[in-house]
Amino acid sequence: MSVVDSVKLLELRTKKAAGLIAMLRKEKEELQEKFDLVHAHNAELEEYVESFQTSNKLIEDSIANAMDNLSAIEGLDDVPLLDDAQIELEAADGFTSGDALIDEEVDLDALLEDSPSF
Repeated sequence: MSVVDSVKLLELRTKKAAGLIAMLRKEKEELQEKFDLVHAHNAELEEYVESFQTSNKLIEDSIANAMDNLSAIEGLDDVPLLDDAQIELEAADGFTSGDALIDEEVDLDALLEDSPSF
């Protein structure tokens, strides 16, 4: 191979390397933009988690305080419930324990009569 051919080959390889470097720089910029976007979303999600944990802690504390206040009332468990309230509590207990109504037990006509008309 002659010196001229070697120089041309070197020039061609240099152009290829420059093109590859330019392509890699562009790809790096795109990846950096994606990374910055993911980083921003991550920071936002971390704020949501912190807010949720704070709210959850406040709710837990409120429930604990309410339970303590209710526990402090002596004789509360001995107070008889009204018949309607007792039935509703039993229905709610049944529902949460899996005794929910099945479709055949729902009176659709009664539901339609109770619904407001527009």
